[in-house]
Amino acid sequence: MAFQLSDDLLDIAGESDQSGKTPGTDLREGVQTLPVLHALASADPKDARLRELLRGELTDPDRHAEALALLREHPAMDRTRVEARRWVDGARRELEPLPEAPAKDAFQALCDYVLERTS
Repeated sequence: MAFQLSDDLLDIAGESDQSGKTPGTDLREGVQTLPVLHALASADPKDARLRELLRGELTDPDRHAEALALLREHPAMDRTRVEARRWVDGARRELEPLPEAPAKDAFQALCDYVLERTS
């Protein structure tokens, strides 16, 4: 789950030269990722334009760019980062009782990678 949330964040905030992905692909395709769902759930009047954009099709390059820019600055991104961290912390707790071994170290490194990845 943390890997998917990280992927959702990368789709919005990532730079194509680092991630190898075109930013906003999920937005363009109408995929309702967790950041999008958080933004849609916002009752803040200042988010009205973003909600309007997210409820429509984002195939128009200008609308897509506007939605992407607004979403990048939205608290929904931080809420999604917190959720990804929660999943990683849960995975780490599951690893705690395991004996020290290279496999355990690898799983712990994977936890770090999931949160820090840029591609």
